[in-house]
Amino acid sequence: MTKITIDEQEFDTKDFTDEQNEIVSILNLGQNSVTLIDHMVQCVRTIQIMKTNELKNSLGIEDKPEDKK
Repeated sequence: MTKITIDEQEFDTKDFTDEQNEIVSILNLGQNSVTLIDHMVQCVRTIQIMKTNELKNSLGIEDKPEDKK
C-alpha cells in the first residue's frame, strides 16, 4: 500500500490494522479539506481586492504609491 512517515519513522500502511487505516483515511480527508479551504480563502481574498479596487476606481480614488506594491 502506502508508506507514511510519523516523527521521522516510516510505516507501511499494509501492516496497519483496519482501525489504523481508518485513522489514516480521516487524516487524509482532513488534509484535503484544509487544502480546499485554503484555496477558497485565497480566492475570496483576491475577489475582495479586485472589488475594492473596482469601487475605488468608480469613486475616482487613486491608489497611493505605497498601495501599489
